[in-house]
Amino acid sequence: MKKFGIFLYIVLFLLLCGPKQGKVERIIEDGIEVVVNHLEPYQIKGEPTTLTLEEEFVINMESEKIAEIGMSHISMFGVDSLGDIYCMSSKDEKGNLFYKFDNHGNFIHSFGREGQGPGELQIPMFIRLNKQDEIVILDNRKKLTIFNAKGNLIRKISIDSNHQIATLLENGNILAMRSLIKPDDGIIELPIVLCNSDLEEIKVLVPGQKIANFSRANKINGLNMSPDFFVWSISNGHICVGNLEKGYEFSMYDLVGKLLRKIRKEYNPVKVPQELKEQMLKRYERPALESIRKKIYFPDFFPPFQYYFMDDKGRLFVMTYEKGNNPREFLYDIFNPEGIFIGRTKLSNYGNFLLTQRKSPFYVVAKNNRLYYVREKESGYMELVVYKMQWE
Repeated sequence: MKKFGIFLYIVLFLLLCGPKQGKVERIIEDGIEVVVNHLEPYQIKGEPTTLTLEEEFVINMESEKIAEIGMSHISMFGVDSLGDIYCMSSKDEKGNLFYKFDNHGNFIHSFGREGQGPGELQIPMFIRLNKQDEIVILDNRKKLTIFNAKGNLIRKISIDSNHQIATLLENGNILAMRSLIKPDDGIIELPIVLCNSDLEEIKVLVPGQKIANFSRANKINGLNMSPDFFVWSISNGHICVGNLEKGYEFSMYDLVGKLLRKIRKEYNPVKVPQELKEQMLKRYERPALESIRKKIYFPDFFPPFQYYFMDDKGRLFVMTYEKGNNPREFLYDIFNPEGIFIGRTKLSNYGNFLLTQRKSPFYVVAKNNRLYYVREKESGYMELVVYKMQWE
């Protein structure tokens, strides 16, 4: 009986003092709600937390059918409300740079001819589909070109030459990553800014990434040597922006730049392996790059996260540096639309990113209960895989 009493006391102690299951920690900072998440997910009553992915089809760059249409790779893609897929690639024999597939992976047509005339593109860099299924393409950091679902030009908008990337929002505002060179500090700042339709800056959302100006910097972070072009996610009238300067933190804005909430989370630091450091330094072994090589250093740990996206329900998926079982697989933290950490999943969207010739995450879209992402095959070819998402 005495042993039973001790056992009961231990159980009660664990129930009272153990990790929180349902009560979400929220604090207020400068009048803004901050949702505080810990290492373990919250258990919210009635909240589905387990995501199961069932593969439906793939668009395989190694297949003969894809070779016949002239498509060699996928640098980025978008998905419309019907599930049709728009892939950005190198030009085909007609000179087109975009390829449309239906919601079963069947090729429909290509569009977006290379050139400098009306409706033609030079160097497409970023694609986003809005609620009207318009295809907004950033071209050569000079203009936003908007096509309809048939690939016909709707309009184009000139942008500021200092904008590294930009996209058009549903209310007519422009979201951009601006380049700001600070020669005296030896850095280039890349703040995320919101502009009106006349390109007048409304607000700086977050200070953004800071990278070294190679010629003037005294030291260069080997993990942060080039701009990150995946710096926001847009869903249901909300803009989600990560802020690595603050650690594991995300800020949620509306389309006019009002800060709605912040999301924070504890995380497990992941050490930077020596092998990676050696691989990075090898790229700068040529005599002409020796001065840069001498400036490169590496932190002990990776940043808190490396990529993120929102689905069309407003859930946030954050790619950590914690590896899964497969070579290109990493763990993702999942947050519900209120910013509450509810679970984890694994995706293999890691491979050779063509623009920077380094290993980086590939693009992911989650829409219409489908999850779309590019993965790299053992052969080195890419494939776009489409999964059905099931929540329990």
